[in-house]
Amino acid sequence: MRKSRRWIPLLLLLVLLLLTATVSFANGNKQVGLVVKFPDGSVQSKIVTAPVNATAADVLKASTFKTAIAESSFGPALCGIDGQGCNVDNCFCDPSHFWAYYHLDGKVWKAATVGIGGYTPVDRSVEGFAWSGFDANYAPTVQPPVMTFDDIKAAQPVPVPEPATLLLLGSGLAGAAAYIRYRRAA
Repeated sequence: MRKSRRWIPLLLLLVLLLLTATVSFANGNKQVGLVVKFPDGSVQSKIVTAPVNATAADVLKASTFKTAIAESSFGPALCGIDGQGCNVDNCFCDPSHFWAYYHLDGKVWKAATVGIGGYTPVDRSVEGFAWSGFDANYAPTVQPPVMTFDDIKAAQPVPVPEPATLLLLGSGLAGAAAYIRYRRAA
């Protein structure tokens, strides 16, 4: 009976170490929601994991959207998303349209006052983009549909567990199996 109890502290220590490793992988990151309304009216939304200090440009680059971002003296300019809009070589190819950029404030889109390279979204914020024209005051005329972070997350496919989580589960099961085998042999 005494030998079987030696496994318990070792197993608890192993689980604690693996939990610590899992948490350390998550530190330093944030999740940002993206909502994009394309020229044809279709909408795509995604949750993107990026470093805490990532700008909106960095979040777009970290997403699975294929982005065309041109560097200029004013900072990065969003030219195209998934082949829609303009390309990097001619970022302002359409003088009547551009990628309007928004921040979700509660349940209202607010037009961004700085570009994608000058704004750092916070964890669980939602950034919106729409291929838009502009009015006489150069304000965008098209907005993406309002989707909160929780709305976007609910629409996402079920994520595959990360390797550290699988390692934690596997080592816990292996430890439990070893303990049961040891108890049966004793």
